[in-house]
Amino acid sequence: MQIVISASAFFLFLSFFVSNVQASDCEDIWLIESLQIKETNENPSLAKQNAEKKVSRLALQKLISKIVVNSSIVRNDFFNNLSDDEIDSLIDYRLIKDEKILVNRYIGSFDFCFLNEKVTKLFFRNQVKWSELYSRPIIVFPVWKTNFVLRLWKDPNPIKLVLDKKINNHIGLTKLIFPKNKIGVLRSIDAKLAFDGDEKSIARAIERSGASRALNLHFETQKIKFDEVINFEDLNLNQVSRDKIFKMKVNAFLHNNSGKKQGLLYQKNIYFNIDMVDKIIAKSIDDIVVSLEEKWKLANVFIGYNLNEVEIFVSVENLKDWIKSNKILKSLPGIKSVRTIKLEKNGAYVSLLVEGGVDRLVSIILENKLPFSGSKKNLIFESSKL
Repeated sequence: MQIVISASAFFLFLSFFVSNVQASDCEDIWLIESLQIKETNENPSLAKQNAEKKVSRLALQKLISKIVVNSSIVRNDFFNNLSDDEIDSLIDYRLIKDEKILVNRYIGSFDFCFLNEKVTKLFFRNQVKWSELYSRPIIVFPVWKTNFVLRLWKDPNPIKLVLDKKINNHIGLTKLIFPKNKIGVLRSIDAKLAFDGDEKSIARAIERSGASRALNLHFETQKIKFDEVINFEDLNLNQVSRDKIFKMKVNAFLHNNSGKKQGLLYQKNIYFNIDMVDKIIAKSIDDIVVSLEEKWKLANVFIGYNLNEVEIFVSVENLKDWIKSNKILKSLPGIKSVRTIKLEKNGAYVSLLVEGGVDRLVSIILENKLPFSGSKKNLIFESSKL
């Protein structure tokens, strides 16, 4: 038996959901997951209490690092002065994912959701700048060069293992991807083309990986020359045999989706003990990611006092589309409220309260690859294409 629902009945049902569609439990921007904590105390109850205080402080520290501009300075300026009670007041919920209570030890794994309004009020009060916009995926090219080899995807490449681990543990607004098993991406560019910055090959790799841009890492390593003058003491290498000392030149370039260089993100020359090569690579990647995150956050700073209403039309074919489109709109960074103005047969007019107005909304749409059409004055959200 086929059930037919009239258009009027459908939109009566739809109007009920206008005010009842709920956002997800926690917006991803305010979510910090899988924090591990260990605490020792003769009293198991005290061990757990102390662990929860410490992991709550760690969660806020992770949130600050994730979204705040110049986060290391901010942490030192006011974060360390916050009391445990003040930190607790910023937390919506603290979820224990796993725990073990032993005789004199507590081990736990926690998820945290922070309260948007309370955290942002704290930021405003302390004149802290932050961003709430995630980047689209950024593909990473790990180019390893020595006097004898030039490698990208092929092994041995010491950058690959370090990079893979770093990406898996990365908490930030930039989404880094490393295409280990995507044959089409791996075949689209080789080590020489990546090292030379070949625009066509880089653009092809970006497109095939579903990324928006590329982070091109160059690690050039060579033994120091026999007559090269080095201050071993200043470099803490005075106890290292000269034949174990190498020089590494690290460069990181950003490329847009056309493959063109957007500039040099990071550059450093390092003298190091070859036995410590993995640690040197890991530290360099950490520094590069921090630079990338800072660049992204500065380009997308949240300015909460510049709020403007922007009217859009949400085209709808069924109730599922409407619910999904509302959920997406409410989750977007910079959108403070979603208000339905008028229902039509094929959708609804919706007012968005947007930080930065229509120009910022267009940037958010492009960055999130959302199915919008029309002009700035007549934006249409095509929910059936989600």
